[in-house]
Formats: sequence, C-alpha cells, structure tokens
Amino acid sequence: MERYVELKTGKGTLRGMLHLPDNAEGDKYPGVILYHGFSGDRMEPGFMFVRFSRLLADHGIASVRFDFLGSGESDGSFTDMTFSNEVKQASLIMDYFKNLDVIDEHNIILLGLSMGGALAGYLAGIRSSELSGLVLWAPAGEMRLFIEKREEKIESGEITDDIMDISGLRLGETFIEDARQVNVFEKTAAYTGKALIVHGTGDTVVPVAVSKGYLQLFGDRADLVLVDEADHTFQGIPWIEQLFIESLNFIKRLVGTSSLLANASNGELNNGL
Repeated sequence: MERYVELKTGKGTLRGMLHLPDNAEGDKYPGVILYHGFSGDRMEPGFMFVRFSRLLADHGIASVRFDFLGSGESDGSFTDMTFSNEVKQASLIMDYFKNLDVIDEHNIILLGLSMGGALAGYLAGIRSSELSGLVLWAPAGEMRLFIEKREEKIESGEITDDIMDISGLRLGETFIEDARQVNVFEKTAAYTGKALIVHGTGDTVVPVAVSKGYLQLFGDRADLVLVDEADHTFQGIPWIEQLFIESLNFIKRLVGTSSLLANASNGELNNGL
C-alpha cells in the first residue's frame, strides 16, 4: 500500500510517500525513515528509494520518504536549504511517522544516503533512545570540509565551477555559513545503538575514508560493508542488489523478522518488483 502524504512545517509543506505492508489493517509495523541526499529527492537515482521502500513493505516493514524543503515536490527554494534546517525537518518527519497508528513507535530505524546519511546520523545522536537502528548509505561527513575542499580546488584552478552552482541548483550563502558551524561527528557520537554503513569503493563523491570514520565512531556497534567498485549511488545491478540485501537483512535482524535473503536470483531480491 502506497499513499501520498503531506507534512506542514512553519516554512512550507513537505511532500512524500508512505509505504505500508499490503495487509496493514489494525496491526503496528516496524518502520524505516529514508532521508535523501544533497540536491536529491525522495526517489533518488535509479528510483532506489522507491524500490527499497517497496521491498521493505513486501517484508512487513513500513517506511516513509519525504522531499526536504527546496527539493523535489516540497515547497521552498534550494537556495534557502541548510543542513541545520534539514535536521529540523528530519526530526518533524520522525515525529509524524512514529505517531501514526500503524507504526510501532518503539521499532524505528533511520536510513540516509549521502548528506541524508549525515542527517540521519546527526538526528540519531539527538534522539538515540527512540531508535532501533541506523543505516548509512555512502554517508557524507563534516559538511564544512566539503565547502573547504571545494574552495581550495577553485582557488588552485583545479575546478572552475561557481561554488554556488550544484548541478544547476544555486546553493545559498546561508548553507555555507551553517555548514561551517555544524559538527556532524560530534553530535552523531551520542548515538548508542547498532548501525550499518555501506559504501562503494569506486565512490568519487564521498571517499570511503568517511565511512571508516563513522565506523571508528560507533565501534563494535557498527558494521561497514564495502561494495567493490560501486559508485556513490550504487548505480549498477550487482551493486544495488548487494546494497539492498545487506540493508534489508540488517533491518530484519533488528526488528526480529525472519527469512533473511541470501541472493537476488529470483526477481529483484525475490520480491517480484
């Protein structure tokens, strides 16, 4: 069951999709909240968020995915987007989701891709006691380092791009100012639960070293899975299959669901998508 949903905020409306198991009638289900990345949306490349949400529903797990303000179909302008504002929106989304009648509020997992991973980790540090787990896909790290490295490349002539031009979207000065003040790892370190980190070794956007930093942060409470040669968003069939299998199995272990997947030989992860 898939349902279009809206969430009102003080700065505009967030638009998203709620996914529930088809037999969702009076039962409460464990749930996953998916946070998209920098300049992304609630679908993400290759419809990976759509596909994973449907996969979760087929295995009895609910999920929700929203466009942040200034992205996708939500209100607002990308120019006004900041990391701190998206953390606030991510927290509102968590409140909305855990208060739904069909959701087991004691069985919530956060999942984020790229900057969405940094957001998920940051929020997990703030609301650790309310979460069952954390899944990070090629997570970004300290956003201020991203800004600093981009500035260095422009100054050296390595790149000639306008620092404010992000794939045709204009970044605002407020994002840069905010990013210099945010310490992602310091806040994320307060998370005390289990985590799964998945990163492609061919990622040229966020280096694998960032995920290794998260692994050091979480210690033996986390597992790091490296997908050989995969790019930043796992856009290859073997890569996306490994990402989905590892993530689904981790989530099912946390929520106590049986029948872990061993391979993806029969349809997309044996779910007929």
